[in-house]
Amino acid sequence: MSEYLNAAELASLQIRGLPGTAKNIIEKAKRESWPCRRRFGKGGGFEYQVAALSQEIQDAIAEKHLMGMLAKSTAKPPVQEKKQSKPAVLRPSQAGLPLDAVIKGYNQKQIACAHARMSLVAEVLHIHRTNGMPVHKAVALMVEQIELGTLNEAMMKLVPIANNKSGGASKIGQRSLAGWVAAYKKAGSPNERLVALAPGKGKQELPIEAHIWLGDFLAIHCRPQNPPLAHSYQDFAEWYGNQPAPAYTLPSYDAVKRVWNKLPEIMRQRGRKTGPAYTKILPHEKRDWDVLEPNDVWIGDGHSFKAKVQHPVHGSPFKPEVTVVLDGCTRMVMGFSVSFAESCIAVCDALRIGMKHFGLPLIYYSDNGAGQTGKTIDHEITGIAARLAIHHVTGIPSHPQGRGIIERWWKDNLVRLARSYDTFVGTGMDETTKNTVYRKLESAIKAERKGKELTTEQRRYRQKLPTWNQFISDVAATIDRYNKRPHSELPKKADGQRYSPAEYRQHRIALMAKDDLHIEMLSHEELDTLFRPEVERTVRNGWLDMLNFQYFSNALDVHHGKKVRVSYDLDDASSVKVYDMDGHYICRAELNGNKHPAFDVDSVRALHHKKRADNRKKRLKNQLAEVEAERRGVLDARASIKALASPKKPPQPEVLEAIEYEEAPATGTDGRKKDNFRYF
Repeated sequence: MSEYLNAAELASLQIRGLPGTAKNIIEKAKRESWPCRRRFGKGGGFEYQVAALSQEIQDAIAEKHLMGMLAKSTAKPPVQEKKQSKPAVLRPSQAGLPLDAVIKGYNQKQIACAHARMSLVAEVLHIHRTNGMPVHKAVALMVEQIELGTLNEAMMKLVPIANNKSGGASKIGQRSLAGWVAAYKKAGSPNERLVALAPGKGKQELPIEAHIWLGDFLAIHCRPQNPPLAHSYQDFAEWYGNQPAPAYTLPSYDAVKRVWNKLPEIMRQRGRKTGPAYTKILPHEKRDWDVLEPNDVWIGDGHSFKAKVQHPVHGSPFKPEVTVVLDGCTRMVMGFSVSFAESCIAVCDALRIGMKHFGLPLIYYSDNGAGQTGKTIDHEITGIAARLAIHHVTGIPSHPQGRGIIERWWKDNLVRLARSYDTFVGTGMDETTKNTVYRKLESAIKAERKGKELTTEQRRYRQKLPTWNQFISDVAATIDRYNKRPHSELPKKADGQRYSPAEYRQHRIALMAKDDLHIEMLSHEELDTLFRPEVERTVRNGWLDMLNFQYFSNALDVHHGKKVRVSYDLDDASSVKVYDMDGHYICRAELNGNKHPAFDVDSVRALHHKKRADNRKKRLKNQLAEVEAERRGVLDARASIKALASPKKPPQPEVLEAIEYEEAPATGTDGRKKDNFRYF
């Protein structure tokens, strides 16, 4: 249906409320100042804007138009459509939708345009009221001011927005402005005015559900194998060609690509991603940890370190396992443990270290991994959780978002530490560099095992491999820096800075003390009986070698050559507890417990001081003799001449005192080389 109709067309519709002749309609239009435009072509005259007429007349015109279309459709035989027909574009007021629903469908550009038009209409009505001129003259005056640029600056800025043209022209036609005024006056509420003056969206796009081929295409494309779009379209076209009676026309590849790009991410990834990868893009709830108290909930998790370090036993590069325990309330790291692989031993050790320094937690929250759910933790009798009345809660499988606190901590701290090593093997590492470092390290390790001397290049790459002790020291330093660094998820202090985890823990514990709440600490005896990680070692003469340390106890003399179980504390290397292979306690071995100086230190030092004093005394005597000789003066000349005339006697060997470590003068005739002989 056209937006403009002339008087003859309106008269032919025979609408109630309108005159039955074109002449009377023209007179009525003049009296009521209907918005119109000049008709071009044969006959001339004017056409009237349908949207500016009353709602009853608009509805009647739409009904007459619809009845005419139905009559034409029944008169013609059905024709099979080759292309999908575009839906009719209706104004929101004609669609029968609630105003709120219509307004929610508008974009920001449509709303801004409607507001600009309403502002211009309000200015026209202001001119109409203050100057007492008719509305159509006020419209003409504003159009003239716009063309001359004499309208106030605020209104002139709204003209391009209200015009809603791609070029942003600063011109508005008189008929358009008059139509806005009529629609504005007809509306009864602000929302009705917004709907009446908002422009259409132009070209209307089909909704997603209108593409009836989309379901069949998604069944082919949305697979875990993640096929490319072009490959899936080829499979889709082949499948379509095998259908006996397809219900739709095969869309082009460009049409499929265009629709695919408009789909929401959760629709595009459904089927292509599963498990945690898909739930990662779904909406999720946030947990408020601040309502808890310190030690209410500890969160633990273990990961393989993303860099190679030197194995403390055989020296080869490997990726150790790091287990970290955080306090949910304060975000502070309570304890950590390093091990050769994921196991409940490492988890228990991290918990034990945390409880040793910070007390007992009420709840321990972890994933369902084997290391987190072993019998050492959860056994109903011997498990560490049961012994200490700790409630162990595990997360839902394939939902790591519930432990997002510790997952994020790992990326921000230990992955960052791993990237500082030349042996980093995580995501983002250059593959060529990673392979080169691996090959060079293997070459250096093999040469060391064969007892060969390393080349300069092998030594250089060998130094890139961090030692076990260096790795543990770096992890501890990283955790210490984190605990002392302001945390973005913690509240702000009085000075406007965020609390660090360590500061916030102290702050919350102080608040707990005011409410007579205290954290339960374990005694030394209770800590001593807690589970510790164990390794098997062979006793050699009462000594045990473990992780580059040596431990000794006299109680191990009867176990020489036998294997024993050594229980150690990663937080205290001063001693270890030793058990036989059946678990019976043997002794506590001390670090370097039977290591003594090779000689008595005091005796060696006394002898050293005595010899230094004797040597100094001898040197002083020699200096005194030289001074006496200089004082006596020159030798008698006659004695000198006589001595020169006398036959030369063979030199007598100088007798040296045995206690002096002095060199005897070598003549070169006694079979000795000069300057190469020393008495001992």
